[in-house]
Amino acid sequence: MKKWLKRIVLWTGATVVVTVAATAGMQALLSHLSLRDNPPPGRLVELDDRQVHVHCAGEGSPTVILEAGLPGNSLAWMSVFSEIAALTRVCSYDRPGYGWSEPASSPRTANTIVQELRVLLQAADIKPPYVLVGHSFGGLLMQLYATRFPDDFEGVVLVDSSHPDQAHRTLDLEEIEGIARVLRVLGPLGFARLLLPVPAGDPDSRDSSVRQLEKDLLMSNRTLRAASTEMYGLRQSMRQVADSSVRFGDKPLVVLTEGRQRADFWHRMQEDLGRLSTDSEWRVVEGAGHFIQHDRPGVVVEAVRDVIGRLEERARSESP
Repeated sequence: MKKWLKRIVLWTGATVVVTVAATAGMQALLSHLSLRDNPPPGRLVELDDRQVHVHCAGEGSPTVILEAGLPGNSLAWMSVFSEIAALTRVCSYDRPGYGWSEPASSPRTANTIVQELRVLLQAADIKPPYVLVGHSFGGLLMQLYATRFPDDFEGVVLVDSSHPDQAHRTLDLEEIEGIARVLRVLGPLGFARLLLPVPAGDPDSRDSSVRQLEKDLLMSNRTLRAASTEMYGLRQSMRQVADSSVRFGDKPLVVLTEGRQRADFWHRMQEDLGRLSTDSEWRVVEGAGHFIQHDRPGVVVEAVRDVIGRLEERARSESP
């Protein structure tokens, strides 16, 4: 009996080891293939001995800069990218470790990311003025960018954006930090690919091949590492933005908020964001979840159009 029990334990242990090794190997292979088999839609810019992916289209000024959430890459904007490009020039990019951008060793907090974005825009010869558009964590980054570099931008669109006081008003960050721990442990083993519901939002808002590629890139090992690092640094990022006393003056601002199921505290924070400018509008988007750009892409395009329209109207009124 003891012999059989010992054999069962040994076989069980061996099976677990082989299974873990197989799933980790498959995860590494899929991570490699997602980049090898899919060339970047934009261009790779050399920045501090690493390559950063930026994708631009359209013509005109101001240039719309799109910042994805957490986790998120440049493909997170494909539901609205072409429509915005029909209005003016638009650029999306991949933060280090996401999409086609190589990882960085620098801290993955808001201060660093915003500074890296400005250096990227300069290196890629993407000149201001900008309209800054940020989703979720990307909205937090755009708030800080506008505060640090006020001469670079003319307007802002926040898409269900994070709030710098979010850590003090909700326990959501504890859940996010828990996800970060899961990504650190299970990501390299391939289990995150099975467990995490990405990408989110209405699947019909973009081509199925784009959606699959977005998932493949989000589930790559280097993206999972980048995402978990940003999640661990989220509290610090929010403190950095809160300490910057964000204000947009009288520059046009549109705040878009999901209307499907968020709690009252979330809507109060979104209303607060509308007070960052004296020329702002807060819009609750009925039927949309957190990924408004996928659930109601036309609303995001309309917000960008409205900001550009206000800027053109000002320019006409100020011309002699």
